[in-house]
Amino acid sequence: MREQELLAFIGQRLTEARFQHSRRVAETARFLARTWGLDEDKCYQAGLLHDIARDLSPEELLKQAASCGIVWDEIEGHFPVLLHGPVGAEILRRELAVTDEEILEAIRLHTTGDYPLSPTAKVIFLADYIEPGRDFSGAQKAREAARRSLDAGVAVAVGEIIAYLTGQRYAVHPKAVNLYNHYVLNGFFGAG
Repeated sequence: MREQELLAFIGQRLTEARFQHSRRVAETARFLARTWGLDEDKCYQAGLLHDIARDLSPEELLKQAASCGIVWDEIEGHFPVLLHGPVGAEILRRELAVTDEEILEAIRLHTTGDYPLSPTAKVIFLADYIEPGRDFSGAQKAREAARRSLDAGVAVAVGEIIAYLTGQRYAVHPKAVNLYNHYVLNGFFGAG
């Protein structure tokens, strides 16, 4: 699908702020793909489309998840916003006939992460966290780590996300913990 068609598709479904965020994520994804020798077009498209279901209400996310056969866990039931990735992937499969499994995985898992992640999914997870509109310290730490490697950027991002969530006494999705544990066990934080 051409860029203008993708922009029209997301433009009809997202608020202006979310639309601009998606464009920044797409550009960041393209930059990361270029830097780390990945498919720039695939990462750009996944970045544009990653939040296609983000502006749906919690009730609508639960309804669409059920109609798509997506089984949610207790955390997603309490925080349906986490379902915008899986629901978004199904919307793209059904409405845009997206069949590229790396793009669909990247969209499905960009909110929680998981291990293993394809290179495209790593790019979208990280790009969503570090796009230029993000001005908190964790994003800056992840940007700096991403200069070393894609995995270093993802490791720092998931570590910062978990630190924030636990600091706020929020639930942490097991998929995020799974990704974090992978990086801990492989020495990305100086231990393991």
